[in-house]
Amino acid sequence: MKTKISIFITTIALLFCVTATFAQGTQAYFKKNGATVFQSPIADIDSIIFMQTPYLDVDWNTNVITGYDENTGAVNIQYQGTPPAFIENKVIVLPQEYGYDIRVIQSSTVSGNTVTLQTGQGNMSNLFMNTSFTLSTDPSLSSFRSSDGRPVITPSEIGMMTESGYKVIYRKNELKSSNDYGASFDIFSFYQDYTGTELYHNWILGYSASWDKCVFDIGLKGVFSFDFGKTIENSIPIGDLKTFEFYLDGHLNIDLLLKFLFTSTVSGDLYEGALIPNLLGIEGVTFKFMVGSVPVFITVKSDLNYGYSLSAESQISISTGCNIQANLKAGLIYNKGVDVQPIAEFTPSFTAYEPVYTGSCAVQAKASIYPKIEFDIYKFIGPSVSPKPYLGEEYGEGVGWSDAINYQSRWAKTSIGFDVDLGLDLKFALFGKDITIPVWEGTIHPNSWDWTLYEEPAKIELVSPANGAKVTIDKPIDVSFYVSSYNHITGNYSTCSFDATHGAFVNFETQGNVNMQIVETDANGLATVQWTPKDSNDKLTASIVDKDGNTISAATFTPTYENTGDWVLINGVKWATRNVGEPGTFVQNPEDYGEYYQFNKGTTDFLLYNDYYNSVYANSDSWLPANDPSPSGWRVPTLDEIQKLTNTNYVTYEWIDNNGLTGGKFTDKATGNSIFLPAAGYRDVRDGTLYSAGFDGYYWSSTAGDAYYACGLHFYSGYAYWWGLDYRYGRDHGFSVRSVAD
Repeated sequence: MKTKISIFITTIALLFCVTATFAQGTQAYFKKNGATVFQSPIADIDSIIFMQTPYLDVDWNTNVITGYDENTGAVNIQYQGTPPAFIENKVIVLPQEYGYDIRVIQSSTVSGNTVTLQTGQGNMSNLFMNTSFTLSTDPSLSSFRSSDGRPVITPSEIGMMTESGYKVIYRKNELKSSNDYGASFDIFSFYQDYTGTELYHNWILGYSASWDKCVFDIGLKGVFSFDFGKTIENSIPIGDLKTFEFYLDGHLNIDLLLKFLFTSTVSGDLYEGALIPNLLGIEGVTFKFMVGSVPVFITVKSDLNYGYSLSAESQISISTGCNIQANLKAGLIYNKGVDVQPIAEFTPSFTAYEPVYTGSCAVQAKASIYPKIEFDIYKFIGPSVSPKPYLGEEYGEGVGWSDAINYQSRWAKTSIGFDVDLGLDLKFALFGKDITIPVWEGTIHPNSWDWTLYEEPAKIELVSPANGAKVTIDKPIDVSFYVSSYNHITGNYSTCSFDATHGAFVNFETQGNVNMQIVETDANGLATVQWTPKDSNDKLTASIVDKDGNTISAATFTPTYENTGDWVLINGVKWATRNVGEPGTFVQNPEDYGEYYQFNKGTTDFLLYNDYYNSVYANSDSWLPANDPSPSGWRVPTLDEIQKLTNTNYVTYEWIDNNGLTGGKFTDKATGNSIFLPAAGYRDVRDGTLYSAGFDGYYWSSTAGDAYYACGLHFYSGYAYWWGLDYRYGRDHGFSVRSVAD
């Protein structure tokens, strides 16, 4: 017997190795006791599977069930011809009108051409033992094998129930017209335009949502892999399901544009339901696979479901959406003794539609429309997949007023998500065991994705003037900032504008003054404020915040005060931070020496002794404003102001090194404010030579002592003091000038 089997298998192998030309038209015949039990052209044979099965084939096209009681298991069959022998524990599969129910024969009675069977409920474990196979809805894969070497079996027949009865829309090598079955290789093919469909409404509570655009184009192929072992139950050998793998693989093209309308306060609840039931007909679409001589029936059914959650206050209309194009692979793997594992791969690309808002309030809303795809294996519920794209929208306005913080905000975020809900009922193979495994629903597991599509506002930037621009303390200046939204899909920023009349709120912070602390952007995304700086450390910061006052983005205008009069308040006097350079200007840095001036002379050309005292500059009782070299808004300090700087009750003095140059640091004890005066030395009246630079500092006051002398400030490494009539320096010396502001 072994020799015969070996020869038979070898012959079959050789038969499948012939060339395609030789095989064309060649028939393969399988016989039993001399009678042909199967014949087919070799080119039409996908694979030959040797397996053990108690399946008994009944031709339901010629033999008719005249009675069936599912409760008792009694089956009456009227045969056209002599009935075969029905042996106990053999298995039959009832036809479509009985849901492809699997029945295990317990006993039989034959009367003429009528057979009465007493049967019990069966499942796939009664049909398959010690065999594995992969089913695919793509007939083009009929010549392939799965990754573990199993033959890939494709449908021999596809049919669906119509108003006129069951209709075959595909039969192997006999494909019907594309009008009957437009996507012959997809287990779930769905194209429909639901634009204008209302998702929900409640006019009493004042909210609604409808699809301004809703187009589905989905094509998914199905793959089902089974691996059966063998076990003994009640002394009867049956199959033992070791592994079951199922997944859908294909494309999604979904175009969604959702419009929310809220006119009152709505609480945050989650709603779900069926929008359109029975997308594929009441009975769905059935795929018939031949595993050897045993038929396997898989029926796909689908409803179009919806889900939404929302909460809102006040009144607003929002339109938001995107186009999703993606490849999806979703399913699950069952291994005996191991937890069910999901298969979930999603590679999308998006095109976001810019959202439009009208009104004002706070909103959190999420809406989804999706097909729930369920599979029956024979009559049993099997796996299910729900690919669920959803749109989410957050919009709000916030205000915070307190002694510590003031802000106002208007913000929005559009998101797109994709959940894959998976489910598995194993009664199709685990007979007598009530096992239902819901596998991961919603956004709580890794088979869920979420992306932000659009944020507004997202960023604020300084427009004008540029950082480093020169400003004048106490002088107003217009400063403009630009606010933009961000499209996460394109990576582009665009002008933030919620609608034709509403922009983003920009909040300003400064030590100086602004004419408005909060400004709404205009149609060009600009917020302009008039800012008046108060000291040389002053900056202007603009920020956009969320409803809780958290910063989304901020930008700061940092000017320079070169030659414009930055000052430090010390003991009540506003001192410039730098020496006077050329007339009407300050030097660049606090440690720079600057120019040297003779008393009451506003130019730097140096006059020798006789020339000076014969000039008009020597004839004044004080430093005249017309001759003051200080920049506009500044002047030479009075003796009283220099005395305040050297008053040790309120000001400390220390000799320091500043960027490599020595000088005196004067610090207000009360505030900690300080200025640095470099030890610039002086120019001698005899020839204008510079003396004592780095060792002494000499600074004029505007106060004269007599016709030849004037008052001022002198400091060195150990001491700082003012001089007057008792200790005097001639007006003709060239000293430094450190200006003060009124």
